[in-house]
Amino acid sequence: MLETQVKRNLYAIYESQIESARLQFKQNSGLEKIFCPDIDSTVLELYLIYFNAHGVAMTDAVEDWINRASDRCLQLGYTELGKLLRTHAEQEAGHHLMMIEDTYSLVASWNTRHTQQLNAEWFLSLPIAESTHRYRQLHEDVIASNTPFAQVAIEYEIEMLSVRYGSQLIQQSQKVLGSKITEGLTFMEEHVSVDIGHTQLNAKLLKNFLQEYPENVNVLVEIGGKALDAYAGFLNHCLRSAQEHARILAGITQMS
Repeated sequence: MLETQVKRNLYAIYESQIESARLQFKQNSGLEKIFCPDIDSTVLELYLIYFNAHGVAMTDAVEDWINRASDRCLQLGYTELGKLLRTHAEQEAGHHLMMIEDTYSLVASWNTRHTQQLNAEWFLSLPIAESTHRYRQLHEDVIASNTPFAQVAIEYEIEMLSVRYGSQLIQQSQKVLGSKITEGLTFMEEHVSVDIGHTQLNAKLLKNFLQEYPENVNVLVEIGGKALDAYAGFLNHCLRSAQEHARILAGITQMS
């Protein structure tokens, strides 16, 4: 009876132990500055462009990562999770293409309202950030390890970010930049909607997996925390890039 009760509480244990990583994400991601009521509109607009342009490298391999994690789970005997991850992978196909399109759309919108013109190709050709390398390597390490099931913790924590912060970011963008800005936020808008269901699915996967393999709760917490840390670094890189770009543009304006 006690063993059964412990298994049922493992999801609650995961939620409790991962909370510190979620708090650190909130503090380290730069989102509090983005949500500040007096944020500079230029910084916010550039932030959205950098988010989508840099985000391509954060999302272009997601389908492949989940598929390969599924294969590894099946190889190691985690059959139920492996099959469900395969289904989830299909839902992630081509999402990086939306970020490319949003980059072009946001730059085009900028160029209609600013004398200092931007080039979408320039943004999309920027080097991959160190935080993105860390995020990509985390997936590869998990897939190659004996704990490929930890992919579900990555999916759970990252997709939950859309649910927790996506709507707030869209609302802030509309408030500061106008309602038409959402024409360039299709990736963000879709994930705010879709990731509610994905998060519920991931929570179910976590619960079921922990009931069967309770000894792995610490691994899931560790990998989920690493994913949040890398994603916070990614968002911070986008913010710093936007701030620096805005300073450069302001300097050009003063000189002209």
